[in-house]
Amino acid sequence: MRIVIVGLGSIGRRHLKVLKDIGGHQVVALRSLKGTLKEKSGIQEFNTVEDALAFKPDGVIVANPTSLHVSGVLPFLEAGIKALIEKPIAHTAEEAEILRPYEHLIRVAYCMRFLPHSTYFREHLNLEDVYKLSFKRSFYLPKWHPYVDYRKEYTAQKALGGGIIRTLSHEIDLAIFWLGLPKKFTGVMDKISPLEMDVDDYASLSLKMKNNARAHLEMDFFSPFNVNEGELLNRDGKYHWNLKGLFFTDYQRTESEMVLKYDGESFNEIYYTQMYDFLNFIVNGISLNTSFDEGFSINKIISEVEKRSNFN
Repeated sequence: MRIVIVGLGSIGRRHLKVLKDIGGHQVVALRSLKGTLKEKSGIQEFNTVEDALAFKPDGVIVANPTSLHVSGVLPFLEAGIKALIEKPIAHTAEEAEILRPYEHLIRVAYCMRFLPHSTYFREHLNLEDVYKLSFKRSFYLPKWHPYVDYRKEYTAQKALGGGIIRTLSHEIDLAIFWLGLPKKFTGVMDKISPLEMDVDDYASLSLKMKNNARAHLEMDFFSPFNVNEGELLNRDGKYHWNLKGLFFTDYQRTESEMVLKYDGESFNEIYYTQMYDFLNFIVNGISLNTSFDEGFSINKIISEVEKRSNFN
């Protein structure tokens, strides 16, 4: 297949590596050379949409800054080309609405859907029995991409669609993936650390899910070390996960048993699974990647929490 990658920042280059490793596909890039990574990619690079469309791609991966997602993907959707858009689908819900006529061509790249514990929950649990779900995500933004000044990255700039709630909206997606769209939600976002940025570095959300479960999410940009953990409680007990694996404790015991063990490849592998899923979507129209409606709902939640917080 013929694939165009729009944007070659860190995530664009990750997608490129995955496609190279999979092999058997022609991959080119459409880039502006305005980002922090300007090195040549080793593949054919276009600087105009017209040239990229003349390549006659079968699929497009949109990996430019969030505020440019809609303008970046529209020419390809208008040509009937299926798209994998990096999360979130757009800067705002209003922008995302522009893409609705092409929803059948769109998937959103929330890669954590393909984590081993996500697959385990969907295959082994009755998710209707879940009554509590919580996520904690935190890392120190200046360490995220140490090869560049964090203040110059899209993540730290409001104009480019940055901020913690958009960058780590994975967990909103996971709550929806496991438990369906929420019936109602509340939340807050704020800028509370000394980090030099004009976007939120802290967010907390509480969702009331369609099965009446409560999902809570807390995230920030100022932990000195990477935190990625959560818990799911159902009638059997508590499942808890972190960077080491998935653990389970039932109501009769106080010690946890390991259900899944993670190593360095466990988190890397999700990008390959996601890419195979997208390639299958191009051919067969079937995908576990986030749908347009789900991605749009995430944008609505973010936009509403942003309006209510008004932290600037």
